[in-house]
Amino acid sequence: MKLRRPIWLVILFVVAVGVGLGMVGGLVERTAVTVMGTAVMFAIFGAYERVLQHNYALMSGLLAGGFLGLVVGGFGYLLGGNVTNLLDGTLFGLLRGIIVGAVVGGITRAQPDEDDPWHTNIFLLLGSLLIGAILGASVGLISGFVLGLVRWHGWGVWVAMPLGAIVGGYLGTHFHRKVGIFAGAVTGALLTLISSFVGGAVAGVSLGLVTGILSPMLLMGLIGAGGGLTSRGVKAMVVEAIEAPAEMLQQGAFPFLAPAIIVGIIVGTAAAGAGGLIALPLCLAVLGILLAVFSEVDGRATSNLNARTLVEMVILGAEDLPIMAVPRKLVGNGKTAVSGALFGLAIGGISAAIGAWLIQQLF
Repeated sequence: MKLRRPIWLVILFVVAVGVGLGMVGGLVERTAVTVMGTAVMFAIFGAYERVLQHNYALMSGLLAGGFLGLVVGGFGYLLGGNVTNLLDGTLFGLLRGIIVGAVVGGITRAQPDEDDPWHTNIFLLLGSLLIGAILGASVGLISGFVLGLVRWHGWGVWVAMPLGAIVGGYLGTHFHRKVGIFAGAVTGALLTLISSFVGGAVAGVSLGLVTGILSPMLLMGLIGAGGGLTSRGVKAMVVEAIEAPAEMLQQGAFPFLAPAIIVGIIVGTAAAGAGGLIALPLCLAVLGILLAVFSEVDGRATSNLNARTLVEMVILGAEDLPIMAVPRKLVGNGKTAVSGALFGLAIGGISAAIGAWLIQQLF
């Protein structure tokens, strides 16, 4: 089966998607962010398009992720709501977490057997929706709380910064070296601090990412604390609460983190208002690109990815995804990847600028 499209079709694809995103950015008056974000997205696309043997899944993954982000972002924008203080932020994140979680639960619902009666089918569907809504609500609650904290008062930024440091430090434990923990903590703190001051869609994506990772870490910490308290007392409770998130990350945390990160980013970009209509499609388009890379690296190359398969790969097949093999794919093909990235950066950015200019001429 032929799984590689010719270069002229790839260029046409980049131009068409870039112009489309530029027009959306022009409509919501976020031209600069749209052009820069589209250029970065296509730089990632271009790098992998040059080094992969197959590019069908890469293109369909970008389209599926971008379309899914546009639909979800548009729905969140129409739903309305502002994050101006702690209470607003908490309720804002809670509502969106419930909605997103229920939708994901419906997509990945438990499948009945052919001989099951109709009421069993309904039970499985409602149960999947409920479980998804509860899990989404927990992530949305934390994301909305942190976003509300940052928007509520100037000192909220300085409270959110340690959360970024904690998340980064725990992620650094994956490398089993003190320098990794230190570097992760510094990176997480700076990312949270800078993005909070920048505000808008940048803050929404960054804070959503941090709080999305933080949610399952807190859950594991609470489970560890409960186990330590009931078995060995208060001291063990504190030790277990600290060690449990690190153990989760070291044993392969992607199945826990990926869904929570997506919900966190959705809540964060929704809080950015009109900017979220651009930020979320770009983020999910990049996710679609990476999942397409996973499928080839893992030997599961496919000709097509859609919204359902993207969700199922993240939620159901996350433990099988070869995470560290993805960046190594570029390292092993340095010059080719760089030339592809520059190609995507230039064509994507110019196309987005043209799209924004066209929409300004029409309106």
